[in-house]
Amino acid sequence: MFKIDNEEEFERVFNKRFGDIDRNTLSKIKDDRLRIELGGKKDGSARLPQILSRCNSILRFCFDNKVFWLRIILWSDKEEINLKNAGFSFHKASKVFRLKGEYETLYMHFNRYSKTFALPIIKSIVNFDMAEEPSANITCYFVSFSRPLIINIYDDRGLDIYSPNKELLNRTRKEFFDLIM
Repeated sequence: MFKIDNEEEFERVFNKRFGDIDRNTLSKIKDDRLRIELGGKKDGSARLPQILSRCNSILRFCFDNKVFWLRIILWSDKEEINLKNAGFSFHKASKVFRLKGEYETLYMHFNRYSKTFALPIIKSIVNFDMAEEPSANITCYFVSFSRPLIINIYDDRGLDIYSPNKELLNRTRKEFFDLIM
């Protein structure tokens, strides 16, 4: 569908599919966005397993057996090492591009979703805000251009799902109705 061989092509396709939306947060988008609760009222040792389970269910529902991309902002120069220490396998991506600037952005292409490589990312994001280890200070967009769809796990409280595809958003809303904030 879309041939993407570098970060500029990714950003061009991103703009074409989603418009000029914020690359750091989906929270400012009012239309075509769902906000899902992750941690809820759980605390202590029960909180993280619930978050991981909910994230995996949502990501599997949205991306299972589908091509997708990760767009990861590394907010400091140590975050790539932190992701590796958390168990994230960079080599599982079929394509990896880097954009260096004020901060580094990674673009990673995957042929299908796998809980194996997603859990270290989820844990790293959630643990950062809960001051637990392993953690990484990153912003990660899970992106499907064909559907089109973006998921951003923003912290232990929740995640945002954005899609101009109303049918997909409605199916997702029905599937996870009890988790919508």
